[in-house]
Amino acid sequence: MTTKLAAPPLDCISRVKFAPGVGNTQLLVSSWDGQVCLYDARTTHKIGTHKQSLAVLDCSFLEDVSKAVSGGLEKRLVIWDFQNLRETQIGRHDEAIRCVEFQPETRQVFSGSWDRTVRAWDPRQPSNPTSVISLGTKAFALDVGTRNIIVGGADRCVYIYDNRNLGQPVERRESLLKYQIRALKIGVNPHLYASGSVEGRVGIEYLDPQENEEKHYAFKCHRVKTDGGEDIHPVNCIDFHPVHGTFATGGSDGGVCVWDAYAKKRLWRLSPLDTSVSSLSFSADGTMLAIGVSYTFDNGDKNPVPANELVIRQITDSEVQPKKR
Repeated sequence: MTTKLAAPPLDCISRVKFAPGVGNTQLLVSSWDGQVCLYDARTTHKIGTHKQSLAVLDCSFLEDVSKAVSGGLEKRLVIWDFQNLRETQIGRHDEAIRCVEFQPETRQVFSGSWDRTVRAWDPRQPSNPTSVISLGTKAFALDVGTRNIIVGGADRCVYIYDNRNLGQPVERRESLLKYQIRALKIGVNPHLYASGSVEGRVGIEYLDPQENEEKHYAFKCHRVKTDGGEDIHPVNCIDFHPVHGTFATGGSDGGVCVWDAYAKKRLWRLSPLDTSVSSLSFSADGTMLAIGVSYTFDNGDKNPVPANELVIRQITDSEVQPKKR
């Protein structure tokens, strides 16, 4: 069963993210119309809005789910308190901020930018980063695990860091994928990660170099057969199911697929939505999947631009359980 949230953003949805903590139904949404909005997926209503002057490219909850951190074309990294309606700037970059994640283990915010750096921030001590990582390439995607930070660069490489020593990457690894990385996500098993590219492929790789050499693989997805062959669509987003460890991908074909990384099988596919899937997020208990539906301009301008939608799909265990091996 699917439902749609009321009052979706007016411009492209850059991120949807469910609140941490089993039982929480708050959904954070950032968008190119300069907004960070808070919704209740249970009631389907918008319950808070923070307006910025330029497009917001990413957002994340902090430990307190009434607070969100976000960044975008303003180059500022800000925290918005939805309860007290208060903004706090905790830092800034020299260029647009593309990626934002909060790491509960270290209580730090990590931001990746087109200024070719990743910076770590303590939200309790604004203004000065606790670490600055020089990538030498634009950050296109970023995720944090319990011990590791991984960054997907414009150079088609994945940079792997240990959060106990951010001075040097553990490894700079050329991606399995031959084209630009658009999505990157560490698994529930924190030893592996999935990446998605603009060329309709997903790569499964392992943080340990030896294990990666033995087990890594890539597969095609989000491709639509035509009379002349097939149309290839970018993989825009990836999220892992918090209970079963399977994962969902969303593509510019408007499709959502759920996969078993170990069995190398697709479990199910949601019928194509009206336009591209720009972002995905499972709820903390895995019973809901939030889907940001926005045209991502992969095929140039459209007039009229397809409407943006926030779709909540109810998830059953049978749909996301791994295949028996």
